[in-house]
Amino acid sequence: MCGICGFFSPTDLSLEDLKRMNDAIVRRGPDGEGFMYARPVGLAMRRLAIIDVEGGSQPVHNEDRTVSVVFNGEIYNFKALRERLINAGHRFTTHSDTEVLVHLYEERGAELVHELEGMFAFAIWDARKGTLLLARDRLGIKPLFIAQVNGNLLFGSEMKSLLATGLIPTDLDWQALDSFLTYTFIPAPRTIYRAISKVPPGTTVMVDPAGRLTFQHYWKIPDEQSEKVSQHEWLGRVDAGLRRAVESHLVSDVPIGAFLSGGLDSGVMVAMMAAATDGPVDTFTVGFGDAGASFIDERRYARLLVKRYNLRHHEINVEPRVADIMDEIVTAFDEPFADDSVVPSYYVSQAAAAQVKVALTGLGGDELFGGYRRHLGVRLGDIYGNVPGWIRNGIVDPLVKKLPEPKNSSDLIDHLKRFSRASSAAPAQRYQDSMSALPLRQRRALYQSHVRDRIESEASALMMTSTFDGFVHGTSGDRALKTDLQWYLPDDILTLTDRLSMWHSLELRVPFLDHHFVQEVMRMNFSYKIRGLTQKYLLKRVAEKWLPREVIYHRKQGFEAPMGRWLRGPLRQLLEQNLSDDRIERQGIFALDQVRRLKSEHLSGAQKHSKILFSLLMFQLWSEARGGVRAN
Repeated sequence: MCGICGFFSPTDLSLEDLKRMNDAIVRRGPDGEGFMYARPVGLAMRRLAIIDVEGGSQPVHNEDRTVSVVFNGEIYNFKALRERLINAGHRFTTHSDTEVLVHLYEERGAELVHELEGMFAFAIWDARKGTLLLARDRLGIKPLFIAQVNGNLLFGSEMKSLLATGLIPTDLDWQALDSFLTYTFIPAPRTIYRAISKVPPGTTVMVDPAGRLTFQHYWKIPDEQSEKVSQHEWLGRVDAGLRRAVESHLVSDVPIGAFLSGGLDSGVMVAMMAAATDGPVDTFTVGFGDAGASFIDERRYARLLVKRYNLRHHEINVEPRVADIMDEIVTAFDEPFADDSVVPSYYVSQAAAAQVKVALTGLGGDELFGGYRRHLGVRLGDIYGNVPGWIRNGIVDPLVKKLPEPKNSSDLIDHLKRFSRASSAAPAQRYQDSMSALPLRQRRALYQSHVRDRIESEASALMMTSTFDGFVHGTSGDRALKTDLQWYLPDDILTLTDRLSMWHSLELRVPFLDHHFVQEVMRMNFSYKIRGLTQKYLLKRVAEKWLPREVIYHRKQGFEAPMGRWLRGPLRQLLEQNLSDDRIERQGIFALDQVRRLKSEHLSGAQKHSKILFSLLMFQLWSEARGGVRAN
């Protein structure tokens, strides 16, 4: 595990540029660094030593040094691949998973990605052909950014590597800004900079000797008819598949821990870890002080598992004095990012990194089994759509619209109002609305007119609805899950965990996203995922043999922060400072009256606007960190 960077540059970039790129991501790999510079190519890496601690330095080369690789991630089936390649006559000089890539490339070229099980982003230089191959794993667990500038191709695990060269124009992508204010993150392939792109998950990029790029999508989110399989058989498949995934993710030459939220996904994962290991598993749980009545403290549920499985447990209490870490969070992401889980993720990564170098997490369970409220909302929306219009439009919706905002920062009323507002729309539009921080009309009103003219706000919605409608098999619920896997998971959840774990030099692994397991579960009938009002139905049944019922069936609490409350309290000064009248007017991007209204309604408790206000705050902090952004 590490960070990688480099370039294909016939004339402009030097070894000194390569070193600046690598220095920018030192936190991804403090255990060592490596370089290869042989014009036109430069490869570099920062190492977090996990497998073959003594001998796994990079770049790694083949026998005659005509093939070279830098690699970020873990290949969980590398031992089987290594044995096969040795039997085929390849000579290995290390015991690392990285060296497998070199020799597998010699056998299969760019098709090697089909044989890899794991999370990865890598670059392979073929000196004989004069080609550079870039690749990103199927689900987008590991990041990869590229930019083409003046005949040069630059790549890296983080944008700060590319920006360190000074070659990258920093013009804003205004369409990306609108996507950010719609979803709290920027979906691939865009970034906040017009010149930099994200390589989509499941994609290879081949750079030919002339510097031309060819993109190849080698894996897509499964879109198949569900299998006609009994519940009993699915129980066995899911249990066996998840156990296999968890066990495969335990390969390491250093200690491994786990994030334990006290919920279903991390709970069953930790139980399977404990069954597969000899010693006690190190686990880490975050709790919040003064979070408010709507926020569940799941530490008591985690303690039940600590007792059952003899875990070596670490609890972190986060007091809501979070303003001090915001600058670090902004720096970690390189672009605006406003999922409020950044706060607990920062602290749990920090705590885990003090004890272990590797931690497993239960991420992905919600996207596979229907764990978010919006997944239930899609199912209920299909049913509600059959209610006569005069009842929906004339009775229910007006009553929901008048519901007062709760004083305890709960999201329930907001979800009901969103559900009601979009009840007459098509499933894709309803789902898009549930994901949005602001409806389109209010979002457009948020910009000053000269900025609004640069943005196609409908395109931000179309990005999601076209993805949703592009899946042809299954129910509306199935298509919602597939949409989440394609863009919400890699661009929000996995981006969040990668940046904040690597900021603390910690590797996170996600067994729920083993691609074999994903392909299996996506063939499951949706009725096994949400049954009635019960979400993640079948996973809960699987968990009954691993976890206490109290852990499985308590009310779900996402891994999030009580942001609505914090913006009225410990973050209020930071909010008002960064969204002050003077700063908004000088910046020239946002409409002052709209910003004032959002602040006033939220701070008074009249209406909750935590998603859009936190998004605006994070944009302003990012802008300030780069010297200010103004709309000319």
